[in-house]
Amino acid sequence: MIDWVIFMKKAREISAAVLLVSAAAMCIFAADTVGGAVYAALQRCLTAVIPSLFAMIAVSGLLIRSGTVTAAGRLVHRAGRLLLGMDGDTLLIFLFSNIAGYPVGARMLLSCYKAGRLTRREAELLAGVCFGAGPAFIYGCIAGQLYRSARVGILISLSTAIGSLVCAGVLSLYLRRHGHGAPPRTGVALRAEMLPECISSAGRAMAEICAAILGFAVISAILVRAGAIPAAAELLSRLTGRDFPTSAGLICSALDVTAVSSLPAGDFTLLPVISALVAFGGGCVFMQLAAIFRGRLSLMPAAGIRLGAAAVSYAACRLMLPMFIAGEAVSAAATTQVCSAASPVPSVILAVMTAVVLVEYEKSRKAAIRR
Repeated sequence: MIDWVIFMKKAREISAAVLLVSAAAMCIFAADTVGGAVYAALQRCLTAVIPSLFAMIAVSGLLIRSGTVTAAGRLVHRAGRLLLGMDGDTLLIFLFSNIAGYPVGARMLLSCYKAGRLTRREAELLAGVCFGAGPAFIYGCIAGQLYRSARVGILISLSTAIGSLVCAGVLSLYLRRHGHGAPPRTGVALRAEMLPECISSAGRAMAEICAAILGFAVISAILVRAGAIPAAAELLSRLTGRDFPTSAGLICSALDVTAVSSLPAGDFTLLPVISALVAFGGGCVFMQLAAIFRGRLSLMPAAGIRLGAAAVSYAACRLMLPMFIAGEAVSAAATTQVCSAASPVPSVILAVMTAVVLVEYEKSRKAAIRR
């Protein structure tokens, strides 16, 4: 009689081995494709990711190590419990993480968990709301490159913030029953050795983040070369009516959110989807969180919460979109292609213009004869 537990375990092991060998073969025989993907991902890291995250990660480390978060948490403890059911220091982490960048909140929560300020369950749930792209990434990688509009940056920031706030409001029902009281009284001690330590820690964190982005760029390139992403993009195109390159770009962005910079520029109909992708973060961001937690905290609660935040962000962006693109209508229309080369419209317009010219010429000729 077949032992299905052992059979499934062996099947998973064999499948994993086949996938790894196939990936290795793809890296050898499709080196040009893989190299191009790594180069493009490295450019995104240098131009968008590192400028938007490095300083924030270093500063967040200083805030934790110096005791600033704990000391300031006492001042906002009552407000945090009243508004979102969070303790004072947790409220500050929630606010800071939503403007600092994806992995910053996870690093700060892990520090609080190690210090005993949070239980394992609380840290896992809070990782789902202490989670944000940050204005630097939104403006630099999306609003600046794709739309060249500050209004778009405000719209995406508001939509993703609303998603996190709604999820935090739901999570507060749990947090209100598990409060820890005000943070302990501690002084703020900023020592000279903290700065180089935090800078070194931020450098290691950035290396892990960029390595994850490069890794997912290779995975995406392999999936494209193997035909998996094109097949999924074709299906998505039929379901949504979008063109094939856009659908492929959306799938790649779900794997690595920094890939949104490769989507078509100036397409305002994509904004709700982009807001949802930014709110969710994608596979690459969760790999970064896994590297931070290293098995000490589970990612499943955070992933479920971010799916809910993505849905709320999509709906919020869809509702606010008409207000924010009202001033962008002229520029959007200016970049729209009115007709294709095979359209009869140019020929009709040319015929009408020719008839008008001939009529005016005939009128002027008759007037000259009368004189």
